[in-house]
Amino acid sequence: MTVRSGYWVAGQAVVTIVLLALLARTLDLGALRRLLTGLPASFYFLSLGVVLAGQVAYAWRWRLLLQAAGAQVPFTQVVRQYFVGIFVNNFLPSTVGGDVAKVYYLGDRYGYRTVTASVAMDRVLGVGLLAALASAGLAMSPISAPRLTVAQIACSAIAIAAAGMLVVTSVGTGGLANRVSWLGERAVKLAGGLQRLRLDMAAPLGRPAVVVQAAAVVIGYTLAVAVVYMRFVSVEQTTVPPFVAMFAVVTATAVLSNVPVSLNGLGLREQLHASLLAPLGIAPEIAVAISLLFYAHLVVASLIGLAFWLRAR
Repeated sequence: MTVRSGYWVAGQAVVTIVLLALLARTLDLGALRRLLTGLPASFYFLSLGVVLAGQVAYAWRWRLLLQAAGAQVPFTQVVRQYFVGIFVNNFLPSTVGGDVAKVYYLGDRYGYRTVTASVAMDRVLGVGLLAALASAGLAMSPISAPRLTVAQIACSAIAIAAAGMLVVTSVGTGGLANRVSWLGERAVKLAGGLQRLRLDMAAPLGRPAVVVQAAAVVIGYTLAVAVVYMRFVSVEQTTVPPFVAMFAVVTATAVLSNVPVSLNGLGLREQLHASLLAPLGIAPEIAVAISLLFYAHLVVASLIGLAFWLRAR
């Protein structure tokens, strides 16, 4: 780790501690503890099953992009590497460490550029679609509030940025190597490598069926998660918000918690839950409890990834 990256991680750690401390001051910690310890075992395992099934579905989506880029990787191997990536993301101070791990473990056999292209496209498509869904959902939601409007603007900006990246990936930059030739041979070589990477990334965009299937995975998993949230709220309080509003907030928190200001989203994710679910009439303790429950499920997925990683070694 370089000195600069060390400072960045230290800054993220400070932000995480501050966010969690501020959140703890506003919560009834006793009520939060009762919510988590009193959770029915059936609901715990149901929600855990949704999360694990969702990760397997995301691994299948990544395999579609690998195949489109020209890498024929067995599905079982893709699942193993996807769960290893979850482990790296949750136990190392980075939100992209899991992506690096995927490239590292598959690149030697299937081509580093090809695997990198699939991982990058997986990120752009996934985050871009989530951001677009969140923005549309918040626009259609029957519940409005200033904080939800801010979240909608942020998600719209992310969706537009992702769409711009997809356009550039698809049509190119119009001769990058020629434009940087005045910088020397090394710059031209780098531009050529980026061009080859762009072509590999663009491969799935030329296959509409792949894009539609990848989008269906994101939409299906997000809908399932929103249903689990609705069920959790209905168990813990009498009033339940409209499903459209819940779906919009669930999607928005998934997008915005990826902003790299805290360690792996810890603290930020819980603050987003408490803030964005409040206009829906959901108590902050319930909002944070569901956030921590899903984080615990991702820890389980991480431990599965750890097991895969130890076997692979």
